Amino acid sequence: MTAWARHQYIYTYDPASPAAERLTDTGLAFQFERGLMGSVHVERIIQTGEFGAADLKLAPESDLGRGGLKAALGDKPAIGELYEILPKDEGISFVHAVCPGADRAWLLVGRIERFRPLELEAIGKGPRDAEAHVCSSMQFSFYSDLRLPGQEPGEARLIGPSGPQ
Repeated sequence: MTAWARHQYIYTYDPASPAAERLTDTGLAFQFERGLMGSVHVERIIQTGEFGAADLKLAPESDLGRGGLKAALGDKPAIGELYEILPKDEGISFVHAVCPGADRAWLLVGRIERFRPLELEAIGKGPRDAEAHVCSSMQFSFYSDLRLPGQEPGEARLIGPSGPQ
């Protein structure tokens, strides 16, 4: 019986909307693990080209307060998985960047797929907010990926739209 190998990936994205450009002009990277059936578990968000990273954790809708995603998004459909930006270390800077005035922030992360654009909804809640609300909707274009097989950095390779680099 063969044990299932854990594979981590990093996909990098360039900003593709005004809201994304306001957040970062150098882009974002997402470190994630791909599951057996193709599921994705995002673990970290990284500011590319600059210093900054934040850990993410899968979050239940109930964390957003009464009404959950429906109340925060209104008529817009909830597409993707909800992750809380953990406000430790540099995470608090990410919270403030995606949702000024918030002390907690979540990202509704759309489908992470190679060579496909990515949509993010930043949702925040401040100390005086009764309910969580959408702070910004951002679109990103795929730039490259990095697979970390067996967690051996020497085996990692950057793959962009034009192939291995």
